[in-house]
Amino acid sequence: MNTKNKKTVLVAMSGGVDSSVTAALLKEQGYSVIGITMRLSDEEESMSNVLPDRPCCSIEMTSRARRVCDVLGVAHYVVDFREVFQKQVKDNFFEQYITGTTPNPCVRCNTYIKWKPLVRKKNALGADYIATGHYARSVLNDDTGKFELRRGLDHWKDQTYFLWGLSEEQLSYTLFPLGDITKKEVRSLAKMYNLPTWNAPESQEICFIPDNNYRRYVEERLKEQGLPASVGEIQDRDGNVLGSHPGYHNFTIGQRKGLGIALGEAAYVTEIDTEENTLVVGNVEDLMSDSLQAESVCWVDSAPSGDDVNATIKIRYRDPGSEGKLFPEGSGKVTVRFSEPVRAVTPGQSVVFYKDDRVLGGGIISKGK
Repeated sequence: MNTKNKKTVLVAMSGGVDSSVTAALLKEQGYSVIGITMRLSDEEESMSNVLPDRPCCSIEMTSRARRVCDVLGVAHYVVDFREVFQKQVKDNFFEQYITGTTPNPCVRCNTYIKWKPLVRKKNALGADYIATGHYARSVLNDDTGKFELRRGLDHWKDQTYFLWGLSEEQLSYTLFPLGDITKKEVRSLAKMYNLPTWNAPESQEICFIPDNNYRRYVEERLKEQGLPASVGEIQDRDGNVLGSHPGYHNFTIGQRKGLGIALGEAAYVTEIDTEENTLVVGNVEDLMSDSLQAESVCWVDSAPSGDDVNATIKIRYRDPGSEGKLFPEGSGKVTVRFSEPVRAVTPGQSVVFYKDDRVLGGGIISKGK
């Protein structure tokens, strides 16, 4: 039984259909709702006329969130999180790419923005809970008395992969109203509630890169710092030079397109050597890994033991998951050994550990082997 009482809830509202329905459902359930739209970046202003249906942050989407709150008759505030977002998300995104890894900014945003500064704002406004439009569930385990992070009912939309940084304590004051319904039902509810976002498009791109061209974004920041991208060699696994690349930040592990080389068979990026400014390519077998190591690991409650060390492991969002065993280490690290080899383990990406529908935790992949 969930013991969360129906009090005041701060709803993170992007101006999209999911957060809009979240606010509507909570009001209908008896909560006192306060809508909060986070201003995270300035990039959205320069492209708001070109891309009016941006998923969040833009002036248009902020206006939509306000109109939703007007329809629902609830308060709406805009809060300025640009400084913390710059440090924790945008700077990290750039730094990860120039060190040869592939970051996941949505995970960092959830961990460092939506559940830290937003919680401080919740406390300042005297709210009891925060809520988001994620397809996930915060479930109280009656046997342990603790909250667990569970997959959303709509497994195709499930977003727990992006939420592994949440702790049991944070889950205790977090509401996920969409966790028990499907995306199709959300659309229907939005139309029923007469919300102006009922037909808002799905968001796909990185919120602070409106045109979804991360290469342009990284190269512009390189130029700002006087660090132009440098051409380097593309080599095979024996060190033979096969061609050149325009900058390793343009590539990620497992990438096949854009290499500009012809070998008579498919070639994939298998390693990014930043010290030598070299891309190493190989065949599909060279992409396979029996294990990986991860750092910055967070466990929802505590490090797994007993049968929980035998888990399902996801190494990317749309990964269906692979079976493996967890070997937690000190200093926020873990080694994962897979039952069968997996393809394209990518440093910088998140690895998330599941036991059935329950999220055990996750971390940042440091290397595969």
